[in-house]
Amino acid sequence: MNEPSRKPHEPLSAYYRSDDEKPDYLKQLFDTSAGQYDRILKYGFFGTGSAYRRRALQKAGLTGSMRLLDVACGTGVVMEQAARTVPLEQIVGLDPSPGMLEAARKKFPGATFWEARAESIPAPDAAFDFLVMGYALRHVTTFDDAFKEFFRVLKPGGKVLILEISRPASRTGYLAVKGYMKYFLPALTGILCWNRQAPGMMRYFWDSIEVCASREDILRALERSGFRDCRNNSELGIFSAFSGVKPDE
Repeated sequence: MNEPSRKPHEPLSAYYRSDDEKPDYLKQLFDTSAGQYDRILKYGFFGTGSAYRRRALQKAGLTGSMRLLDVACGTGVVMEQAARTVPLEQIVGLDPSPGMLEAARKKFPGATFWEARAESIPAPDAAFDFLVMGYALRHVTTFDDAFKEFFRVLKPGGKVLILEISRPASRTGYLAVKGYMKYFLPALTGILCWNRQAPGMMRYFWDSIEVCASREDILRALERSGFRDCRNNSELGIFSAFSGVKPDE
């Protein structure tokens, strides 16, 4: 019996009323905050994210001969680490936010960029060897829609890596992370940035994490889309790296 297509979470009524409004809301949110995004990550997360992203890419098997698709690339924070292994000419960054793409193009002029959503990738079948999505899984409409596209554009034997922040299982961990991300981080963002939208972006960041589907739901959706050897590696109970492989034909 097939499972229903799983949404990342139910509509967050404080931000948008239905899934139909979600893409436009997110596009506006990230467009207006793109100029401050890198600064928020640098100071809000103490500069620790780069090493973790680089390590996750290496563990997932990224090599220099691969053609890489960075889905929801934003300003290129994952791309920066991937480019240590893969030449920029072999990297394509995809994002629905023109503001984020403009910032990424300035940093990585050798890469190719597409303005598009994860659920509709403008690429032929079997075009990439490796696909990564960094901290944007909560923004897709349904897991199945996105993962079927990921599966389609990967070559047989291609690898998928999804980095996400998961809600901590322990109550102590949950309260600590919630206090930091829901209250302290938006306040810090308000001090660091002159943009009034930026603190709202960080509040949405936590609220969407809090109601996000479980690790098990995400793994099942990957398997349902055809991926095999699906795994979740977790660090500190909050940083999740989901991986899978498209079977050889």
